Amino acid sequence: MTTSTSRHMLATQEISLSNGSTLYFHPFEGAPRVAMNIYVHGGNRLESKAGIADMVDDLLTEGTTKRTAEQIAIDMDSLSLDLENDTRRDYSIMSATFLEEDLDASLEFMADMLFNSTLDSYEKEKVRLHGELVMELDSPRNRSHDIFMTELFKDSPYRASHSNILETIPQITSVAPLQAFYKSIYTPNNMLISVAGDIDVDRVKDKIEKYFQASSGENRQSENPPQELKIPEDRYLTYAKDDTNQLHIYKGWFAPPLEHPDYPAMVVLNTILGGAGLTSRLFIELRDKQGLAYTVRSQYESSRYAGIFMLYIGTEPSNRDKALKGFEVECGKLMEHPVGHQELDEAKENILGRRVVYLETAPQQCTYIGNQVALGLTLEQMEQLPERIQAVTALEVQEVAQRYMGKPSIITAVGPSKYL
Repeated sequence: MTTSTSRHMLATQEISLSNGSTLYFHPFEGAPRVAMNIYVHGGNRLESKAGIADMVDDLLTEGTTKRTAEQIAIDMDSLSLDLENDTRRDYSIMSATFLEEDLDASLEFMADMLFNSTLDSYEKEKVRLHGELVMELDSPRNRSHDIFMTELFKDSPYRASHSNILETIPQITSVAPLQAFYKSIYTPNNMLISVAGDIDVDRVKDKIEKYFQASSGENRQSENPPQELKIPEDRYLTYAKDDTNQLHIYKGWFAPPLEHPDYPAMVVLNTILGGAGLTSRLFIELRDKQGLAYTVRSQYESSRYAGIFMLYIGTEPSNRDKALKGFEVECGKLMEHPVGHQELDEAKENILGRRVVYLETAPQQCTYIGNQVALGLTLEQMEQLPERIQAVTALEVQEVAQRYMGKPSIITAVGPSKYL
């Protein structure tokens, strides 16, 4: 079955493949390289212990039944293949760019990583991952963010924060749990593939079906949606770090996921409050007028089953109460008063303008399409999103502010102990 949509910027075909996976193909005339992203459904959400998905994804290029780690590196160079692996809450992703004439060789190479990895270097990976996470948590801003995420998702399948992974790494005493996860998740019928480039779609389809062959009896993993996620009461969590001269504060709530009807209004709210940089309210009020921070912003991100809305400020430690009051005041304004027409229109222009810039290259198109589909959107919903953004009203922005920011929140603060 093939469906397509060609309005505006998306002339994307959705193609069901014989191996059970789905191909999303976007023609990109003149692109010098082909971009391909392979999304493996599950990510951290389906792992039995926090960090298993991250370890598996890092081990994909450390040796297969056909290639050593050294041979993998040599083959990547000879193919001019750029390859990256990453794990997120709802999926793991292999991202690649390659020359059109290298389609066959590149797909054979990627299939080897995806389906034949030995995972034998897991002990070295444990050491490497432990060191990387410890180093990242040495940053006070990263530490504050990690405490926030750990508390927010502590009772959900999305629990794989840096701290939680560090706790579970010593518990992985054999390769068995990694292999069990790998064999159950890394199957063609548990994948979606996005491609953008100047290449024939039928050729791409045929080659994917050739190299990504399903085994008999494979079953796609269940979605495993979490129970309703909520913050039952306000929480204030701190971590003393006396070797820093700033206080790093996060405040946040659960927010609507990508496919929720409130998503467009929440995107507009985020842009107005702190997502638009120099023109956002938090920047103007807390940085320019009050001089509380060099960096202050809001951020809205979505997983498949939950969204997160966060405020962040890095400030002089003695400004803690002023910063938290500033958050409260600016959020209160959005809950109590509709935004003005000019501010609303400028926020929409900002969102749609950045969207155009983001979709200028084949890798950007490939990633945008794949990410949106992996998080639950259809091509039709993706096409409708600019219109839905344009249709957002001031009243809708006020209502989502009340609906989400009016609930209990989590606040985390990391800095000198005497100011916590």
